[in-house]
Amino acid sequence: MNHRVFTVGSLIPGKIATVLNSTHRPIVDKEEAAHQSHLEKIIVVQGSNRFEIMPAQGKLLEVALNQGKSIKYKCQKGTCGQCTVQVLQSTRLSQPNEQEQKKLGTELNNGYRLACQAVIQ
Repeated sequence: MNHRVFTVGSLIPGKIATVLNSTHRPIVDKEEAAHQSHLEKIIVVQGSNRFEIMPAQGKLLEVALNQGKSIKYKCQKGTCGQCTVQVLQSTRLSQPNEQEQKKLGTELNNGYRLACQAVIQ
């Protein structure tokens, strides 16, 4: 017989319901877990290329390159603009710094960032 034990966390609205089965291992709603995982990704576009980047500590460009993403770049100082990307999805990026404001101006309002300057938090 399968005995289920609900935890306090499983009763909180909006949280992933965690249920313990007879082996006392958590069972996570797979659809909800996939949805949560999808929200974690940082999605950017550069030209006609779309990149999905898993968050890690560091600058967006460094993290993307470490994950094998072929984002174009040159100076890595925020002066050339070669690494400009449009951020489609992310809640984890730092606010634009002075270099980005100087280089991108009003394009910041359209989601454009310098990958070499944007920091993943």
